[in-house]
Amino acid sequence: MMLQDPPRSPYDWQFHFLGFPVRVAWGFWVVAALLGWDWSRALNRGAAAAEIGTPGAPLLLAIWILAVFVSILVHELGHAIVMRRYGMSPRIVLYHFGGLAISDFGAWNAARRTYTGPLQQIFISAAGPGLQLLLGGAVIAGAIALNVPVELMGFVLHQGAIGSSILPYAIVDALIFPSIFWALLNLLPVLPLDGGHITENVLALFRIGNASYLAQVVSLVVAALTGLWFLRGGNMFAGLMFLMMAASNWQQMQGGFPRY
Repeated sequence: MMLQDPPRSPYDWQFHFLGFPVRVAWGFWVVAALLGWDWSRALNRGAAAAEIGTPGAPLLLAIWILAVFVSILVHELGHAIVMRRYGMSPRIVLYHFGGLAISDFGAWNAARRTYTGPLQQIFISAAGPGLQLLLGGAVIAGAIALNVPVELMGFVLHQGAIGSSILPYAIVDALIFPSIFWALLNLLPVLPLDGGHITENVLALFRIGNASYLAQVVSLVVAALTGLWFLRGGNMFAGLMFLMMAASNWQQMQGGFPRY
């Protein structure tokens, strides 16, 4: 399955943060580096061409990886804090598909369904992207206060001035993209994303029959359309991810099990 606790390895980094056990699987760093590779090289080339100081592509890539780590950890902390509020004992795992907040029942979904009703499920699901968006908003506010340019998906949110070094802009950009754009993607009504679980539990809250099946239908349509949209835009990784989620929901609707 896509959202599944990955096998442990001797290369995992384990620590505690705010009382939560955290495990970072080695695949997390690999995928974060792959996602930031083009960004770091393009930013370095642009800075050099504009004769702006740059620490070089390797350090810019390290900044990206650290920013992704912070943003995803904050996201999972949002889930974990609310889960603990409802009496669970969650742990956090960061891995190649992002992150998980798991209560020790072996599956991310099972623990939630054991202890909480639909309204509490909605709060748990919304807390992750909610805290991540707050992080993104705080970074934007700080950047505006320091007059650092702010851009997101080609839209200029604040003109600002880069100055003599690309570093401040790089830090802001690397934090904003996962904290805003990825958080909003995560809120799409697609299972197994948080938005899909929110949709499923809103349907259950209003006692709409077969809420899980209806949520899977919505997930299938939205995931397929989103995947095709990404592929048309040249984003192969995101496109395939959403098409995999569409296929996963289709399989579950047929009574099978997703193989991803």
